[in-house]
Amino acid sequence: MDVNIKLNLAMLIAIVAVEAISMIWYAHGSPWGRRVGDRYFVTAIICDIGLVVILKFIIDNYWGISKWEDAMLLSGWLTLLFICLQAPHTVHNSDSFYYCFVHALHKFSIMFAATFCLVHFRHM
Repeated sequence: MDVNIKLNLAMLIAIVAVEAISMIWYAHGSPWGRRVGDRYFVTAIICDIGLVVILKFIIDNYWGISKWEDAMLLSGWLTLLFICLQAPHTVHNSDSFYYCFVHALHKFSIMFAATFCLVHFRHM
């Protein structure tokens, strides 16, 4: 298996979009009124880069995307994978489901934004 991914403008736009969504999502003054996690900027950027590279690899080799619905479907399946890995944790209180759901919704949002940017801006 050959991994041949070249940096392009679509990848940079996807990284910026993912980080913008995450910064708004985890802002201390978020409109949903609860603090659901902390983030460290350097680690977040490194993980955003990794996510975009992995999604680009999946799109180029396994899951062709021709319209935004395909990007949503790919994001949905990867979010279900995340939920299956994340959900079996210990339930500490009534907010455990809420935290799992909020994090899953965040993962769906950033994966959809990244895949949409990778496909929409691929000719730049």
